[in-house]
Amino acid sequence: MSGETLTLDEREAHYLGHVLRLERGDELVAFNGRGTERQASVGSLQRRGAELELRASVEALPASKLELTLIQALPKSDAMDLIVQKATELGASAIVPAYTEFSVVKLDGERAERRVERWQKIAQSACEQCGRHAPPTIAAPAELARCLDGLADGARLALDPDSTARLAAAAESPRRVVAAVGPEGGFGASDWRRLDAARFARIGFGPRVLRAETAALAVCALAQALWGDV
Repeated sequence: MSGETLTLDEREAHYLGHVLRLERGDELVAFNGRGTERQASVGSLQRRGAELELRASVEALPASKLELTLIQALPKSDAMDLIVQKATELGASAIVPAYTEFSVVKLDGERAERRVERWQKIAQSACEQCGRHAPPTIAAPAELARCLDGLADGARLALDPDSTARLAAAAESPRRVVAAVGPEGGFGASDWRRLDAARFARIGFGPRVLRAETAALAVCALAQALWGDV
């Protein structure tokens, strides 16, 4: 975003005209994904693109005070698309797709790149919907051991359906939280050895066994409610 105009591509023009139902001259707020927001109006709107007229900067919606990283074992089907979309809306700052012992989905280099690009677009669209100005970082899928290397200090939580420990008792007002969620079959024995070695506390979610995508979104929502801005 630079100068006094901003050119949009076909996807963004479709979003303006068919999702937001804006027309030429209508007002909106534009953001660049790096924390800057500007007042704007629709200068032109066509099927193949659009142009915004930019004006004064505005104060961006503040980010959550909680730095929340979601380590998500890759689920089957399109469940990861839903997880990325909703975790973005719930204020996750980073999403780390992981291969675990019971992971069914495995992506080669080119397929992984395409999938990350897809997730980044989903996160961008989620930001447009919820008013967030900076999407979460989304890492390339990697083995769990690699995902656990170099984690910042903070509360580390791994969801375990057999645990009776509760999220609220896991930490006292942490600024950073890393939450690890397994695939459909849960974490395997080798996964737990790695998580235990990395000092992850095992957290349960009550008597009901949740689907992988439900567990991911529940832990994001509860962490934000306990320590963030929900």
